[in-house]
Amino acid sequence: MQLNTLLLIFAAILPVGLANADTVIEEVPDSLPGKGFGGLTGFMVGATAGPFGALAGAGIGLLGGGMFQEATGLGDRAYRIARDDGSEVVVRSPGRSWSNGDQVVIVGNRLVEKSMTAQR
Repeated sequence: MQLNTLLLIFAAILPVGLANADTVIEEVPDSLPGKGFGGLTGFMVGATAGPFGALAGAGIGLLGGGMFQEATGLGDRAYRIARDDGSEVVVRSPGRSWSNGDQVVIVGNRLVEKSMTAQR
C-alpha cells in the first residue's frame, strides 16, 4: 500500500517541470560565429609576433569579426529568455524564429515550443 502511495506522489510531481515554460522577451543580434572566426584568424596572424601579438590579434579579431558580421547583415538570431526563476538568459536559435511572449522550454542549448515538450 505504501509503494502505491509513493508511486502516486511521484506521478503527480513528475509533470510539474513540464508545465512551466520560459518566455521570449526579445530578439537580439547574434554575431558569435563572426567573433569566433575573427578571433581565431587574429590569433594566428598575431602569433607571428609572439605570445603578446597572439593575444592582441585575438582580441582585435574578436571585435572586428563580430562587427563585420553585423555590418554585412550576416548576423544570426538569438533570443533573451525570461526563466521561471526570474533570471534571464540569451539562447541562440538559428533555425527558427520566435515572437515576443512565446512560451518556450530550453532543451540543451536550443529553444523548443512548450507544447512539443508536453507531448513527450
